[in-house]
Amino acid sequence: MLKPAKILDPPVPDTTASGERYLPISMACLQPEYRAPCDLYLKTGGRGYLFFAKKGLDFGHSHRARLQERGVTHLYIRDEDSALYFDYLKETITEIVRNPACQSEQKAAVIHSACQDIMSRVIADPRASFINQAHEIITPTIDLIVSDDTATRHLIQLTAYDHYTYTHSTNVGIFGVALARLLYRPNDFRKIERMGAGFFLHDLGKCRVPIEILNKPGKLTPSEWSVMQRHPAEGFQMLEEAGFLTDEAQIITLQHHEKDDGTGYPNALDRDNIHPLARICRLADVYDAITSDRPYAKRKSTYEALKLMKEQIVADIDQELFEHFVKLFRN
Repeated sequence: MLKPAKILDPPVPDTTASGERYLPISMACLQPEYRAPCDLYLKTGGRGYLFFAKKGLDFGHSHRARLQERGVTHLYIRDEDSALYFDYLKETITEIVRNPACQSEQKAAVIHSACQDIMSRVIADPRASFINQAHEIITPTIDLIVSDDTATRHLIQLTAYDHYTYTHSTNVGIFGVALARLLYRPNDFRKIERMGAGFFLHDLGKCRVPIEILNKPGKLTPSEWSVMQRHPAEGFQMLEEAGFLTDEAQIITLQHHEKDDGTGYPNALDRDNIHPLARICRLADVYDAITSDRPYAKRKSTYEALKLMKEQIVADIDQELFEHFVKLFRN
């Protein structure tokens, strides 16, 4: 199957000494059938950028192969070209998802790369325009998951690679929508679409948590844990300020760390007061965390994670919902 490019270091936006701002884009999002949407640059080390391709270049397989041989996974664009790149990304993934001649495996790979790309941008710079862009990329993703069983299976398989915060958000979004499809299908696509943004953006508030706390290898101090527990409310506030706080996103963002026994946060809700949508997100969040390499724990296999969730993580998991979740991993 198609695998996403391996990311050795999470690419981040960068501002040069002269004040020019460059944004990373995944090479997997540049499709050989389309022309380059704007000027493309290579990072040369430090804060240097080398012009690579002019807007309108027929970015074909030979360009991609040459870069891959050099170990390049990301190119860069100027900040002022971000709108051009986003329009290109939205157009290409929409066309690919709707193209009946395109294989489900390719659709899944393109969608997964696009979601990672836009989520990395939102986490690094959560301005309202980027949240809007994320929402517009999430919509065709939800459409693909709801309409194509084979593509959904490929998306589930693609979640096994690379686990930075933005990848975790992408994975939880995919799991959340796929599970919601099992529970709500064939009723209301619009309902799944509204909740989908909440699944993908559930951890947006983590961009306000200091990186040393997010990546701390040991146990958090009480003061550090207090900071970490603020991220659901921070995410709620950011979505509200950006104008994307649907009822579904509000519930998911605020409640995805609540537990049935009342030991969750931020409001210590008990089982009877936790919304089903938050339960879906919590389940996806727990699974992706267990199957990821974290600063304090090595990743577990799918089998090990599901076994652990069924037998030991009782306070976090709705067991009836869990039985539906397991179906996502059956071929």
